[in-house]
Amino acid sequence: MPIFEYLCKDCGKAFEKIVPRHDSSVDCAHCNSGNIEKQLSVFAVAGSSASAAEDFAASDGSCGRCGAAQPGSCALD
Repeated sequence: MPIFEYLCKDCGKAFEKIVPRHDSSVDCAHCNSGNIEKQLSVFAVAGSSASAAEDFAASDGSCGRCGAAQPGSCALD
């Protein structure tokens, strides 16, 4: 089950919730209000290599991070 981040528009508190589906109904974990907003979440990737560029290198020559055809074609470089 995915974990989503939310912000309550009534009490202003942020919280995370494990939900069965992305469209599940969620109430605030602090005040039980249904007036919440799903936040944009980011995820982290951990690697054992000393160089982040090596971790994301793709076999086709692209950087492998955003899908751009060449390294330097996106803002992730």
